[in-house]
Amino acid sequence: MPVSSSIDLLYIVLSICIVWFTVFLCWLLYQAARVLKNANDIIETITMKLELINEAVQYMRTKIDTVSKNMGVVSSMMGGVVEKFVVGKIADKLDEKVAGIKKKTTQKRKTAKK
Repeated sequence: MPVSSSIDLLYIVLSICIVWFTVFLCWLLYQAARVLKNANDIIETITMKLELINEAVQYMRTKIDTVSKNMGVVSSMMGGVVEKFVVGKIADKLDEKVAGIKKKTTQKRKTAKK
């Protein structure tokens, strides 16, 4: 079919441009869909990692709570042991010193009365 007029040539050029524009839009939509799919994959991966981190923190928290409860019991037991032995020995030494001082003062009074 020979080109009979310039308007026919214009229509042919416009139709080719529309085809190329349509191909470009399809390619653009395909690329946008790939970017969104990659973003969705990244978000799912981050969500999984955050859930793993959350589970690890919860596990550590329960372990630390258990240890701290046990440490409370151990601390109270150690406090009792320290009070019984160390404070008891210090109190005995203090009583001995007080008794020695009282002895000296009573001896001084007896010698002073004579």
